[in-house]
Amino acid sequence: MKLLNKKAIITGGSRGFGKEIAAHFIREGGSVSICSRNNDELDLTIKELTANATGRQTVCGLCADVADYSRVETFVKYSVERLGTVDCLVNNAGIYGPKGNVDEVDLDKWVLAFQINVMGVMNFCKAVIPYMKKNNGGKIINLSGGGATSPMPGVSAYAATKAAVVRLTETIALELKSVNIFVNAVAPGALNTGMLDEMLAEGRGKVSTAFYEKALKQKETEIAETFRHRRMG
Repeated sequence: MKLLNKKAIITGGSRGFGKEIAAHFIREGGSVSICSRNNDELDLTIKELTANATGRQTVCGLCADVADYSRVETFVKYSVERLGTVDCLVNNAGIYGPKGNVDEVDLDKWVLAFQINVMGVMNFCKAVIPYMKKNNGGKIINLSGGGATSPMPGVSAYAATKAAVVRLTETIALELKSVNIFVNAVAPGALNTGMLDEMLAEGRGKVSTAFYEKALKQKETEIAETFRHRRMG
């Protein structure tokens, strides 16, 4: 998808992978509206993105809880008003949820993971699709994550929700095929984000040893790369 002059809504866009997606849109000449639950992070990211944008590009955003459909509707309406239209939706916002065996986890936190990871995707799709239909097309990208590819002992909420995102994506894609709206799920692989730090802080003894060691190796790789670049600089 060529991004020049394209208008995108990106959830969880104030940090980590979502922030990098938004920055890529700006670098390629697009415009973005991002949402976040953290107002300070949101303001800072908007300032950073705006500093790298041209006068023809728009950068905007609001605090919004992706699990709250009324807040999502408000944010999408605001975004369309500011951007003029919406060509692309990136459903990036997500959490691991509680860590530990199924019989040990906090059920309220487990349900919250579904509200954010699954209902968050559903809420934004439902709110954005009518605008895309008016535009005779659009693209929706849902971040599925590694949880959809195999069992993940100790991270059942994450695994179940990401598997649900894949099936939801497949279903919506077939529903919208005839109206030129393309829907895909993407698993970007291991990333050095705040979720990785969260796993290392909370996961030892609660998730499988293999999964924890993989996260630890990923973090060590990040540290080694940072040190290497500093030495080269």
